Amino acid sequence: MEGEEILLEHVDMVDSEIERCIGQRRFPSQLYNMMKYHLGWVDEKFKETKRYRGKRFRPTLCLLSYKAISGVYDKALPAAAAIELIHNFSLIHDDIEDMDEQRRHRPTVWKLWGIPHAINVGDGMHVLANLCALRLREVNVTDAKIVDVLEILNKTVMELCEGQFLDMEYEKRIDITINMYLKMISKKTAALIEASTHIGAILATENRKIIEKFRLFGHNIGMAFQIIDDIIGIWGKEEKTGKPKASDIRNRKKTLPIIYAMEKTKKNDKKFLTNVYKRSKKIREEDISRILEILEKYGAREFSIKIAKEYEKKALENLNKTGLENSSIEKLKKITEFITSRKY
Repeated sequence: MEGEEILLEHVDMVDSEIERCIGQRRFPSQLYNMMKYHLGWVDEKFKETKRYRGKRFRPTLCLLSYKAISGVYDKALPAAAAIELIHNFSLIHDDIEDMDEQRRHRPTVWKLWGIPHAINVGDGMHVLANLCALRLREVNVTDAKIVDVLEILNKTVMELCEGQFLDMEYEKRIDITINMYLKMISKKTAALIEASTHIGAILATENRKIIEKFRLFGHNIGMAFQIIDDIIGIWGKEEKTGKPKASDIRNRKKTLPIIYAMEKTKKNDKKFLTNVYKRSKKIREEDISRILEILEKYGAREFSIKIAKEYEKKALENLNKTGLENSSIEKLKKITEFITSRKY
């Protein structure tokens, strides 16, 4: 079974648990229908649809981490649903902050219903995540472990906010270093992926060494995930990503390929990049073409792939150090491989 198949295997399981949380609340119906729209369950007229719902990558990591240790899924499902809701509330807010009009080949929530409604939908989804996590009581998880889970989730949301703040601030600056960038993505992206494997392990065992190895596995896979996203954000194909070509360049995102190029370029190339990223006007198509040429000239794509592979290696090393060997561990390895080779 390949990585994408493993992710698809868990989508219905995760969505059923989220539906259990959302389904308990019915009024005002449009608020919850907008959440269902963002999750990919309904279309913009709130009719059921079979469209692509996303990878459900983070909750799958939580479920497989739990199962790798315990042999079952049961007590991890409410936490996995909470993780997915946190991820999606952050996406709704990200779309507003980046003014992205498309996600998963469809108009974003703010584009259809306006920014005020989208903020409210995102906030509501955040609260629902905590309510989902509290359902751990119903599957006989101890109060002490529930507190641990809620602490990780809420600390992670704070890190997401910190990472998003840095990401937006970096758009205004041209002095961003690779180390500054890595610190930013450790908060913006890796924190929630780290929380996924960390929570899965905490729910399954008291063994602190095993829990720590799963946490580090998640952290490193999260770093690799974002770097691959950076590559896709510049070179990904529109029909695959659902976003315009070179969307990260259009948004002046200081992603790893751009930061690397800014450090390595000389004279005219450096001056050009600096001027484009300082300029307040919309980036022109001819500027995008020139930036792509500069990135290729200095090997920015190859460098970024190399760094992603280094994090992939660290992730797998930590997974191996758990000493566990079973089908769930093998699935986690397949997902790791998928993450660092994906095109969308």
